[in-house]
Amino acid sequence: MEAEISGHQRKVVRSAVGPLRGAFGVTGIPIRDGKTQPFAVTRGWNAPAGYYPEGWYLVVPDSGEVLYEAYGGITLIWGLQSVTDITTEVRDPIDLAPGSYRVVFSLGGVKGGEIDVEAFDASSEAA
Repeated sequence: MEAEISGHQRKVVRSAVGPLRGAFGVTGIPIRDGKTQPFAVTRGWNAPAGYYPEGWYLVVPDSGEVLYEAYGGITLIWGLQSVTDITTEVRDPIDLAPGSYRVVFSLGGVKGGEIDVEAFDASSEAA
């Protein structure tokens, strides 16, 4: 049996989106007055070792419209034998309505995974 080595071999093997403030829970994007509250996007990349441009996009699932793009800069990926963990904290408010969205991850211009995320009204929580 031969190993499958064709393709880009870039994938996110774990990911999460959650509020930075624990009072809002552990998953999703909190919204107040139509603007996001601080949240974090974490992902674990498995890819060939090297330096890559890395980032993620907040997307409307039905239309594919990109609402927000986070460029993480040039990132060192440790290689296929390990997972490289990256976290982005989004502290500047983004105009966003409560609802279902998708976060799409990119490494070197290649899609490596995606995660569905809920943006929720946090107006009544942690007041």
